[in-house]
Amino acid sequence: RKSRSSVKMKPRSTAHKTECIDMTYSVITPLDKIRQRHILARNYFTQLPGMMEEMSTKVKELPLPRPKEKIIVVRQHPQEQQQQLAVDSNEVISQCPPSSGIYLRHNGNCYTNNGSFFTDGSIRSTPLECVLPGATLNGGQWIGPNGTVPCDGGNNQNVQCTTGSGASLSVHINPANGFLEAPGDGQYMCCLPTSCSTPGTNIITATIFRFAEIESFTVADLPSDMTVYPQEYKLNCIKIGFHDYVITMSISNTTLTNYPGSYCKDYGNTCSGTVLVSSTFTIRYTVDITWDGMNVSNGAISQSTTGDQMYQCRVADHPDANENRTRTLTIKVPATAPSSLTEVNKTATTITVSWTALDSSDADGYVVNVTSDTDTVQTVQVEGSSNNTITLNGLRGGTTYSITVRAYQQLLGPASNISVFTHCQREGIYLGYNGNCYPNGSYFHDNTVKAVIKAISCVLPGTSLTTGQWVRVADTSDPVDCNSNSASDPFLCTNVTSPDATLNLYLAQSLPAAQEGWYKCCLPTDCSDPNTNIIFANIFRFVQIASIYVNLPLNMTMLSQNYTIHCIKTGYAYGYNFNLQLGDIQLTECTSPCDNSYLLHNSNHTYDHAVTITWDGMTVSSGSISQSTTGDQTYQCRVADHPDANAIRIRNVTIKVPATAPSSLTEVNKTATTITVSWTALDSSDADGYVVNVTSDTDTVQTVQVEGSSNNTITLTGLRGGTTYSITVRIYQQLLGPASTISVQTLPVINSINWTLVSSITQLNNTQYRIDCLTTTDINPSTDVYWLVNEVMKSNSKYIYTSINVLTYNNTLLVYPDLLGVLVNVTCIAMIGGVNYSQSVILHAPSGPPNNVRGFILNATSIKVNWTTSSETNGYVIEYTTGGVTRNVVSISKNEIVLTDLSPMSTYTISVYSYIDLPSVNSTVTVLRFDVPSPVTSLSVSNVSTTSITVNWTIPSSDNYVTYYTISYTPSCPQLSSVNETVSVGPHQSTTTYSYTLIGLYSGMNYTITVRAGNVLGGSDPRSIYGNTLSIAPTGVADFLFLLQPINNLTWNEVNCSERNGLITGYTVIISNSSITYNLTSTERYIILNDLVFGTEYNISVAAVNSVGRGPFSDPIVVEIGIVPGPVGSVSSIMETTWGVISWSVPSYIPSDYSIITYEIGYHILESGNCSMVDDDDIDIQMLQFSNSTNDDTFINITGLNDMSCYIFGVRAYTDNGYGEWTVISNETLELPTDTISDNGSNQGMSITW
Repeated sequence: RKSRSSVKMKPRSTAHKTECIDMTYSVITPLDKIRQRHILARNYFTQLPGMMEEMSTKVKELPLPRPKEKIIVVRQHPQEQQQQLAVDSNEVISQCPPSSGIYLRHNGNCYTNNGSFFTDGSIRSTPLECVLPGATLNGGQWIGPNGTVPCDGGNNQNVQCTTGSGASLSVHINPANGFLEAPGDGQYMCCLPTSCSTPGTNIITATIFRFAEIESFTVADLPSDMTVYPQEYKLNCIKIGFHDYVITMSISNTTLTNYPGSYCKDYGNTCSGTVLVSSTFTIRYTVDITWDGMNVSNGAISQSTTGDQMYQCRVADHPDANENRTRTLTIKVPATAPSSLTEVNKTATTITVSWTALDSSDADGYVVNVTSDTDTVQTVQVEGSSNNTITLNGLRGGTTYSITVRAYQQLLGPASNISVFTHCQREGIYLGYNGNCYPNGSYFHDNTVKAVIKAISCVLPGTSLTTGQWVRVADTSDPVDCNSNSASDPFLCTNVTSPDATLNLYLAQSLPAAQEGWYKCCLPTDCSDPNTNIIFANIFRFVQIASIYVNLPLNMTMLSQNYTIHCIKTGYAYGYNFNLQLGDIQLTECTSPCDNSYLLHNSNHTYDHAVTITWDGMTVSSGSISQSTTGDQTYQCRVADHPDANAIRIRNVTIKVPATAPSSLTEVNKTATTITVSWTALDSSDADGYVVNVTSDTDTVQTVQVEGSSNNTITLTGLRGGTTYSITVRIYQQLLGPASTISVQTLPVINSINWTLVSSITQLNNTQYRIDCLTTTDINPSTDVYWLVNEVMKSNSKYIYTSINVLTYNNTLLVYPDLLGVLVNVTCIAMIGGVNYSQSVILHAPSGPPNNVRGFILNATSIKVNWTTSSETNGYVIEYTTGGVTRNVVSISKNEIVLTDLSPMSTYTISVYSYIDLPSVNSTVTVLRFDVPSPVTSLSVSNVSTTSITVNWTIPSSDNYVTYYTISYTPSCPQLSSVNETVSVGPHQSTTTYSYTLIGLYSGMNYTITVRAGNVLGGSDPRSIYGNTLSIAPTGVADFLFLLQPINNLTWNEVNCSERNGLITGYTVIISNSSITYNLTSTERYIILNDLVFGTEYNISVAAVNSVGRGPFSDPIVVEIGIVPGPVGSVSSIMETTWGVISWSVPSYIPSDYSIITYEIGYHILESGNCSMVDDDDIDIQMLQFSNSTNDDTFINITGLNDMSCYIFGVRAYTDNGYGEWTVISNETLELPTDTISDNGSNQGMSITW
């Protein structure tokens, strides 16, 4: 061991240095193994002289192997300890083979450490090779637990050796011979290049084993810091080989492991070990141990123990236990506690203790633990078994400490303990009692000091007692006799001469009333010595008031003021009466136990009766009890034992309070941020100082405490400009007195802010406004004035300032509207004393433009513009532009203006802006063109009924100056006239789509509808559309019925087109006589009646039919069926420009008795077809114009014809029996001459057809 000659103390937080490794060997240690090898060698080489001496020398020279299970490491840094424990005896090196040094090689891996483990099965097929690079074999050998392994022939327990090239020897188990025999199980030694008996040969060891083996059994994480308690560490047992086994770890007869099942299986890792090498079934099992100084425990398993702790790991293959492996390790633990633990010295902050030192074989050092109550104060590690004294620093005076000392080796041992009370103070006399310190003037109840062990200790640290004494203050001539007692002197005392002078006073009998009261202790000499040290104690009967004091408010700036009166009662545990009063008013009264009391010391029944008082400047109150008072406040505390009142104790306390308020409180000066006030100063006996309180409204702005009674003027700073403050001044001593108050208003920082229109409002967003902000001269305008325009800071270079007078600056800013229709909020900010003051002015703009802006063209140079009046406006700006030239005009009219002197035939863009202070946002824009409107577009009809049609149309948006529309509608019936309607509209309507409903129309009628837009300059080109009203049944009748005989062709006229009510699709003919009535239908305006009976009279009526229904029947005609004449012959025509002569011959057949009455001629213009090629079917009965000729004339002159037109003519004869058939001819009129030409007969023209 490393010897130590000095004490090394380590507080808990100090890191431990890594020192020399101490090693404690277990039952089976590396040294034991080496000794076994020594014995083996001795057995095998007894025939060689001097072999034993050389072998002993060799063994001593061998480096100790490093398997971790063979070394216990103590006081090593945890990180280094973990590094060492991580070293595997079967460690494989990265460089294989190494360039130098003896090594083992197996299955491609190289091992340079001693003590590697190999199962017999692993070296059956793959030999274990021992190699020394660069050497030549010269008698090298393998030696096992059963002696030398023969090479190149034979075997030892089935282990045989083979010589390789260079210095190389391999051992293996010959498969033909089976497995390793039990005597061959154990550690083997390889020596190269010479035999093991040769001095200086190279040696390496390995373990070749059967079944299972314990590769290592180690302790890990031993505590490096001995000050931590309880202590924790780990046991690691590493098993190698055979996969089914039983493993246990134990101390004494207590097994610390509890694995599931009866044995462990590596297949499935049933015991939850840590797999290190799966191929060799190398598994680490760990047990966590906790040591509390008496017991070691792992979870619920516990075992009491003293002294060294010996642990055992056992591994046996399952189920046969062919090999039962056992390893043990020992952890050094002191068996006994340090003896003779004694207090050597103490002060107010230190304690020195010592104990009997242990031998170095029994202790590495000591751990000293210091506690107060249950709290650990400090823990110190003392290194070295001979270091048996320690001084503990940093303690508290007057405190009882429990000091525990334990010896430690690898773990802590049992404890010794003492209790030590530190001095109450570093120097000077003090009182001590029952482990507590007491100041001068302390109170002690007589019942608490009636034994020597309850004595009051009077101590003077660091001095030796000479003639010290206790003396009753009431009779200083009669000191306490420490050696005897009597009624007049009931005390005894004991003393300590050194190192601290001490006199311990206690009652030896009852304390008479005459003997209670104040006693003084004098040390180290008697009280007659003027240089002695003196301290007082009050020893009393029943109860006593130990003290009365007041916790006064520290902050004089707060009102109301709260303070607490403490009346400390001590003594008499069973009952007492307590009350506190001010003058004649009792503030509180109780009989113990009292709610307002707090136990200070249980040993002497000391209670603090605390009463909290509230003082508002006029009244003191406690709970619901209050009392008005002025001036000083004197409180009386009364305590008496209950119920007999043997001792009535009364003590008073007075609180100094000013009786009057400061007089002549006056304003001296003021600025925007300061107010100076003064008042009449008081004498120092009446005031300690003053408290000035400043409020604004009900908020306290600041409260200032002015110390000194003569300081009667104060300047209050940091105030706000233009603010009224209430200033209150009170005198204070221990509490505040009455108040004087005045009201003062600071000067304003910003006097006003106004705006002025600089330019015309017609400049719109270029309109300029000047903002004037008047501020106090207490500021620097160039650095302390800022402008915000719509919350955007403006550069200081954008404004100027001028001085108006000594008190006022005028700060000026020019602004423009940023956007039309957006208000401008201008804020002037003046900063003074870190406080910003601001005033704002808002330039208002209307919330929107004028509504419904319209323009009316009055004439070629004037327009009237009107709009809907805005609810918020001071006027309007009208802007009108043409040809890039813009003019503005201001109008204060409510809603219109006439613009004159305009340019004819020009297009004007007119904008109207309303304004309050600023112009409105983008106004409605009206574009007016001095011209007639454009034609309407998108003409359509909708909402068609039997008598109405809605007409819809659109005008170009640029034509919003239209003032009327003319709607003309013409029915398809030629007998009806066109109708014109005019609709007036307001220009600038919000839509360009219009509609108008035509009413009172004819049903089923086709209309041509024409729409024209117009203004004062005229109308647009027309636009037309066709529309049909819905049909109803015809309301007109077919008239002029005529039956042409002899063919009985019944004809009739069309229904009047205004009464058709739709397209006529056919006719219904009703025929009746005296015996029959029947109907016939026809889609034409005629019908051939084939079944009429000659000589019979018939009634015939006709009704028109359309898609909706049938109309009324015509008045009937009465006809008698007879014979009608035949057609006329030889029809010819002679045509001129506007007339023609038609001639014919009489019919070839004229019925007898029915002469021709007249001839009927019908004609109409042939609208289509070839004029020279017509037949009877081309004549349209509906279109015919009729003329008649007498029966004597066979020609007729027809006038009123159109020139250059093709006409078709028909002629038929008429008798009383009816009409004959038509005979048709066509011809074309001539062209009218264009010039007047003399007519000599050669220029006559005529068209003749036949």
